[in-house]
Amino acid sequence: MIPNSPLTLFALAISPIMAVFYVSFLWLKRDPVSQPSIVAAIPLGLSSIAILLGQSAFILLAAFQEIATRRAAGLGAVTAGLLRAQRPLAWGFVGFSACLVIVLLFTIFLRYLRDEETPPIRAYLSLPALIVTAVVVVALFLMVYLQYSTVDLVMMIVDRHRLQELSSQFGRVDPAYFAARISSRLVIVASSSVLQFLALIVTGVLDLVWRQKQSSRHAFAMVLTLGTLVGCGVCALNELGFIDYLVHVH
Repeated sequence: MIPNSPLTLFALAISPIMAVFYVSFLWLKRDPVSQPSIVAAIPLGLSSIAILLGQSAFILLAAFQEIATRRAAGLGAVTAGLLRAQRPLAWGFVGFSACLVIVLLFTIFLRYLRDEETPPIRAYLSLPALIVTAVVVVALFLMVYLQYSTVDLVMMIVDRHRLQELSSQFGRVDPAYFAARISSRLVIVASSSVLQFLALIVTGVLDLVWRQKQSSRHAFAMVLTLGTLVGCGVCALNELGFIDYLVHVH
């Protein structure tokens, strides 16, 4: 996959940069309390997904505008726009998942190398910071689901093999209804992605600075980390499967 814009390159570079930062700090700082928690890596790395979500929505809006202006509507034109929008998003999930696994494995490796008795996933963080992190991450996954269901709706409309599926879900509806529904969803995703990006960055910084050295909420950190990893894996598989479907249709 060749990134199609500098913004895509920037977004895909966020997760590796985050991984290098965390591996370096985990190696240099031996005191578990002073090490940055892997929980902070989650929102910082997921900021790349927020960027790619916004880019995807803008690409689709531009593609549909071009189709309407040039009257070049057709299955090939639609699938080409969807492929340009979805490929970077799919590889963003793959890249983030891989980097999060690397950080997690390196954390476990250091724990056994230094013969530490602490749990592999530590979170010397305040409870409000952990709750905010969980809320922001869940909100991002909901936005991803909205975007995915929107592009899937587009394919139900243009793919003749899925017309029965479309009619079973919506019945006989005026085409203008679908146009308004799709455009409004894409506008929501595009505008919300900016807020999501800012929220993820602020949450990551919050997790780095709002620390509570007296106690560590290991269970919360474990559930949040593994839940994020599973969610990203599911999203990556869905996006890659959808891209494979688009390639065959195209």
